[in-house]
Amino acid sequence: MFNKIRAVVTGAVFAFSLSAAGIAAAQTTVTYNATGAVQSFVVPAGVTSVDIVAQGAQGFDAGATLGGRGGRASGTLAVTPGETLTIYVGGQGTAAIGNGVIMGGGFNGGGNGVSNGNVPTWVGGGGGASDVRQGGTALANRKIVAAGGGGATANGTSGGNGGGLVGSNGAVCCGGSVGTGGTQSAGGTLGGALGVGGSATGASTPWVGGGGGGYYGGGVSSAHSGAGGGSSYIAGAGLTGGATTAGVRVGDGQVTVTYIPVAPVPTLSEWGMILFGVVLAGSAALYVQRRRMMV
Repeated sequence: MFNKIRAVVTGAVFAFSLSAAGIAAAQTTVTYNATGAVQSFVVPAGVTSVDIVAQGAQGFDAGATLGGRGGRASGTLAVTPGETLTIYVGGQGTAAIGNGVIMGGGFNGGGNGVSNGNVPTWVGGGGGASDVRQGGTALANRKIVAAGGGGATANGTSGGNGGGLVGSNGAVCCGGSVGTGGTQSAGGTLGGALGVGGSATGASTPWVGGGGGGYYGGGVSSAHSGAGGGSSYIAGAGLTGGATTAGVRVGDGQVTVTYIPVAPVPTLSEWGMILFGVVLAGSAALYVQRRRMMV
């Protein structure tokens, strides 16, 4: 009888001690969808790395002509418990409506397009990038970026896909220049820059789609054409295992953060309570054994 009691008590205390001492639980994934606003993730206690999958937004779809698809970037980021990561989820490019009205860029760097009328399926802006920032909210704080796609036009010119490390060029019509994709060192022409896709200007000849956002944004055409996609980025300090895939995301972007929760280590007072319980259980078992011997 004593041995059975001792085995039960020992097993229970051992199981509790393991869980209390920081044994990892099943992984948890937090999903961030596009809201048009900045979001955040607070690193839980005991967590020192998170797995990130970011997907950029698609450029504007002009009827049957497709806006460039957003790119995908993934990697593992070293983190500190309690710190806040800033999450930017790209929005899909929207229609440019009105004669000469420059508009339609998706949230987080999508460039604006320009139309010459009020038909909402003619032309629109580039998709915004999705990224995660650490240690601040500036572009320099981006650790991982998934590019947005370029905006399309209804005359059959699709937007370029978001990268990959290099974005795709937009399709060309009617003598317009090529809206090129962003790279790891420069924005696409015309107008692409660090963090933003190129936008149509007053000198653009409608229809012109807006460039995709990205590490560097895609460029716009001078006339009648789709825009380039942005570039993705996986070289931020503290990021390992980075990988990219071009042209995979339809619609708005998305970011997921996955981590393995860790239970807190017991305090000295909690360990004292555990030891006290072991002593009580042992005393009870010894008492039962002595009673049996006296019978």
